[in-house]
Amino acid sequence: MAETVVVGEDGGGASSGAAEAAAHEAAVAEGATAVQAEQASEAAEEAKMAAEVALAAAEANVETATAVEGGVATAEQAAAQATVSAEMVHEALTAQTAAIAALTEELKHSRESASKPEPKPAPAGGDKTPSAEHWYYR
Repeated sequence: MAETVVVGEDGGGASSGAAEAAAHEAAVAEGATAVQAEQASEAAEEAKMAAEVALAAAEANVETATAVEGGVATAEQAAAQATVSAEMVHEALTAQTAAIAALTEELKHSRESASKPEPKPAPAGGDKTPSAEHWYYR
């Protein structure tokens, strides 16, 4: 027996429309895949550029950190020198204050000595000071 194939509008039209719809969906999916691949490529390129920018920023941060570290060391050294200078100034002021106090005491004693009458030396030997009772002064 021979096989018989029936081709008609009932079965063939429905399967033909489904095939066309599937082909259309496949074409849309292929186009979407191509668009997504292009977007992924652009995103990868942008990510690469962002990574390069981040690397440059990290290098700049390292350089800045090195400069800050050097600045901190310089500041610590300057602070140590300032402390030594402050101690020297304090010692100098203490010595100056002591010198002023000594000069003040010396001046005070000098003024006290100047305000006291000096004792008159006693007459030597036969010299006597004339008194009002002497006949010459009467």
